[in-house]
Amino acid sequence: MSPRFTKIMVAAAAVGLAVPALAEDSTARAIANAQEQPATRALNNTVATEAAANNAQNNANQNQYELDRAAYRAAVAANNAKIEVDNEAYARQQSAYADAMAAWRIQNDQCKRGILKACKKPTPVPADFY
Repeated sequence: MSPRFTKIMVAAAAVGLAVPALAEDSTARAIANAQEQPATRALNNTVATEAAANNAQNNANQNQYELDRAAYRAAVAANNAKIEVDNEAYARQQSAYADAMAAWRIQNDQCKRGILKACKKPTPVPADFY
């Protein structure tokens, strides 16, 4: 026998032996898959159910978050409106006080110049200048 023929025979024998082993291996895998398939399906169903529940909870959380943000924005707007009203009232108070002080200075100057009528007048009240 030639060395080349020997190599071919060894290769054929190796392939011949491997083919039944592959057939046995694939049969064993098919049996294992058939046995494990219900457990795999159950696990996949559990994961899918949990994922759906998580998605539903995440959507509910997101909706509540948006409602909370809208409520916060409304509260800030209401607070800003109140602050604006307070600032306007404070500005009127400042103007009234400044006007009352100006009237008092005029009254005081008249009193110092000897106008007794100005001396007898009551001190100007800021509320009268609103």
